[in-house]
Amino acid sequence: MGRRRVSSLRMTLRLATACAVLACGAFPGRAWADPAADAPEFFAAQIAPLLETRCLSCHHGETARGGLSLETRERAFAGGDSGPALVAGRAAESLLVDMVAGDEPAMPQDGPRLTEDQVAGLRQWIDAGAVWPAEQTLTDRSANLSWWSLVELKQPDVPAANAWCRTPIDAFVAARLAAEHLEPAPEAGREALLRRLTFDLHGLPPSPAEIDAFVADRQPDAYERVVDRLLQSPRYGERWAQHWLDVVHYGDTHGYDKDKRRNHAWRYRDWVIAALNRDLPYGDFITQQLAGDVLAPDNPQARVATGFISAGPWDFVGQVELGENTVEKAKTLTLDRDDMVAATMGTFCSVTAHCARCHDHPFDPITQRDYYRLQAVFAGVGRADVACPGPEAQAAAARLRTTRNGLVEQKQKHAAQIERLTTDDLRAARRRLDELHGQQTTADNPWDDERLLPSTTNGYHSAIEAQSDATKWVQIDLGAAMPIDLVRLVPARPTDFADTPGFGFPVRFRVTIGSQPDLADGQTIADETTEDYVNPGTQPVHFAAAGAVARYVRITATRLWPRSGDYCFALAELQVESSGRNVAAEAAVTALDTIDAGRWHTHALVDGQGSRRRLPELTDELRARLANLADRAQQRAELGAEIVALETGSGITALRGAIAEIEAECARIDQEIEAALASEQVYAVRSREPRPIFLLVRGNVEQPGEAVGPGALAAIAALPATFELPGEAAEGQRRLSLARWIADPRNPLTWRSIANRVWQYHFGRGLVDTPNDFGRNGSKPTHPELLDWLAAEFRDHGQSLKELHRLIVTSAVYRQASTVDEAKLAHDADNRWLSRANRRRLDAEELRDSMLATSGRLELAAGGPGYDLFRFKDDHSPVYDYASPEAPKVNRRSVYRFIVRSVPNPFFEVLDCADPSALTPKRNTTITALQALALLNDPFVLGESEHFGALLAAESPDLATQVRTAVRRSFGRAPRDDEARLLEDYARQHGLAAMCRLLLNANEFVFVD
Repeated sequence: MGRRRVSSLRMTLRLATACAVLACGAFPGRAWADPAADAPEFFAAQIAPLLETRCLSCHHGETARGGLSLETRERAFAGGDSGPALVAGRAAESLLVDMVAGDEPAMPQDGPRLTEDQVAGLRQWIDAGAVWPAEQTLTDRSANLSWWSLVELKQPDVPAANAWCRTPIDAFVAARLAAEHLEPAPEAGREALLRRLTFDLHGLPPSPAEIDAFVADRQPDAYERVVDRLLQSPRYGERWAQHWLDVVHYGDTHGYDKDKRRNHAWRYRDWVIAALNRDLPYGDFITQQLAGDVLAPDNPQARVATGFISAGPWDFVGQVELGENTVEKAKTLTLDRDDMVAATMGTFCSVTAHCARCHDHPFDPITQRDYYRLQAVFAGVGRADVACPGPEAQAAAARLRTTRNGLVEQKQKHAAQIERLTTDDLRAARRRLDELHGQQTTADNPWDDERLLPSTTNGYHSAIEAQSDATKWVQIDLGAAMPIDLVRLVPARPTDFADTPGFGFPVRFRVTIGSQPDLADGQTIADETTEDYVNPGTQPVHFAAAGAVARYVRITATRLWPRSGDYCFALAELQVESSGRNVAAEAAVTALDTIDAGRWHTHALVDGQGSRRRLPELTDELRARLANLADRAQQRAELGAEIVALETGSGITALRGAIAEIEAECARIDQEIEAALASEQVYAVRSREPRPIFLLVRGNVEQPGEAVGPGALAAIAALPATFELPGEAAEGQRRLSLARWIADPRNPLTWRSIANRVWQYHFGRGLVDTPNDFGRNGSKPTHPELLDWLAAEFRDHGQSLKELHRLIVTSAVYRQASTVDEAKLAHDADNRWLSRANRRRLDAEELRDSMLATSGRLELAAGGPGYDLFRFKDDHSPVYDYASPEAPKVNRRSVYRFIVRSVPNPFFEVLDCADPSALTPKRNTTITALQALALLNDPFVLGESEHFGALLAAESPDLATQVRTAVRRSFGRAPRDDEARLLEDYARQHGLAAMCRLLLNANEFVFVD
């Protein structure tokens, strides 16, 4: 067409379309081999969201710019002042494409040009016919995409600093304080500052020795060295893991009405602690939690991190007890995936994507399609205890494998020696035996004749065993003693299993006849218990009795036939020939055990039916054919005996015996390896075939709409909304695609979210006060430039959480005192502009741990299974009965306790501990009478008061010294003279334990300045 004059219509059309494409990425994701074949879906997935979010702000209604409205198909194809913008089927002739393509595209006038992929996507749609369902009307959603959290993250310039500033953070805060006519507070005292810093980074009080050392250290970098020491301590990971576990609603039980234990969930908790302590880059921290098993499939420990996905509650009744393909089951699975979506997007991106389950998000540019794309990411995720052997278990397995490899090498040497000892005579005998087997065909077996009537039974089947060497027997009673010519065993070939001729035929067995039920006088007519018997397949097996007189016939299996992971003994039919007739027909049958189910029954052993066909009468012709089979079997047996003799004489038999022993030892070692690797487990992701995901009308599982593939949010312009995965991609590739989408440096939500979280936990309030909702229904940032500077600095310089902590806690704004004056209260009562430090109450875990530390009883053993603070009774619905047992294991840090969802610990609950059944990005902080009563009277507090008093008495007999030490350990400072006198008087009247109880209830213990 050539370059055209750019009219107002064309410019605006170009701008609207370009912005639309940018909103949802470069048409990535599903490979649309034939858009025409999926035209409505292509339009809904790729085109409509673009037009709605970036075009309709200008091109809708009667006053549409340039006369072009894109609300409906009819109006869009009618065009505007300059004529049609689309020529269906001919992208090269469409004004829309002409305006956005080329080296110097005319539009958009603002923002980056479209990428080649984006232009190609538009051409693809138009060339496929520009299909737009006539009934689909579009709605303007463009305004939301300019929302602060969705725009590209760029690091703003740092304002000019004044003398107060220590870091770039302070420059941003100082500029805002100046705009609000506020002055920062002075720096906190060294004792108060160290206490604040230690609680923030460790969740524990500093020791008196640490306080003394810091107060005495007058070097310029004294504070920074304390920060480094605290960040390098393992206590740091324990403290900050608690914050993270709140956000991801971690718990050690399933929740719901059958709140069963998850005894291996703790490994995820320990993974978080270790990852924080080793300062895992945040991008890796994200991807490993969503797809660690995919990133390192050969490392069993990599699955531990995926405990993030399974951290939340799980409906045991709905998942286990409800039947498949029911409405209630579908609801359960949908809600389970909903929890995964909410946890993932709320935790890492601070968006409420789950609000779009029933309809497009009412406040934010998140469509139902976005939501169900996210559900499709988790469509193949199951939760279960899975093996995750640690270094010790893997080392033990490696040692066992080394031993096994040595045995295999020895076995190969024996095999080579057997080859050297094999003579020409032995080879000839083996070839002859192979020929005899080769001559055997299905036609040799008269009972496989298709002309026979089908069978209604399978035969006899023993109970199933876990081991092959179990003994089983089945026996028939002929009714009277009579001469027996032969016993015939007909192998089973059941119709209700896969085609398995010789099903259940014993590997080792013997045939015994006698006149008494217990066969005390029995005669063994066949003993196949020393060597494994070659499975006969469909051929009957004959054993001659030479006219011996007997009433009872017993088949005893001493090594069972292998099924899939277990073992059994089965026969289709047992025949006993006496004087030319089958005297076993309809005989009484007994057995050691039997399954007697379906087509299997003890009586079916003598009902004249094989597993596939009814058995014919024993005519002379049939006996002749069976005799021929018996002759061939006899030839094979004789030739086999000849081979055994040759092998025994040459030493081959002994070598084979040695090989058999090696194989048995290898099998035993394999079991030990499996046990070692399965000894350590984690409750985490278990992949399965992804279920199909449909866009549910109003969120109703009974009204499925179109199928939806995996993807994410279309509102992030720089990233794909759908994930392009090959058809053979495993389930985990969906999670890995989402993990990379979230961790992408171009995703502005991710980096703003984590910067805000870290800030929140240091200042008690985030720069955005709704840490899991950066949408229009949440708060706006108080210091947007500071948030973006922190997020970009963190993203672009190593993604180190420890460096982010260091940057924040070394700032002047962090080091302020908490003092306040009337002017600040009047102008900034809630301290939005950070003109002082926020005084905060210790959370439940900090309070408990601080009491243990102060009394000298805190046990710092790290990691391992959570300890119980309750009496547990396992039941259909388990019982958790809280108590305060005296045992060293319960004096560990609170982060290591076993967390029950349905029955929270009363002491923790009253102190506003997070509900593990709910995502808790920010805890409530209340002050109630119940808290005062708990801190005064809880058995734990009373016990620690006693221990604290005993510690003081053991350290010094002098009351004044005891009081001084108690105050320093409790408040981090020395007592004033008037405080010391009051406390000494109180201790004389009520005892040291009572005085300690008073200190543990004081505001100065419970709060941090």
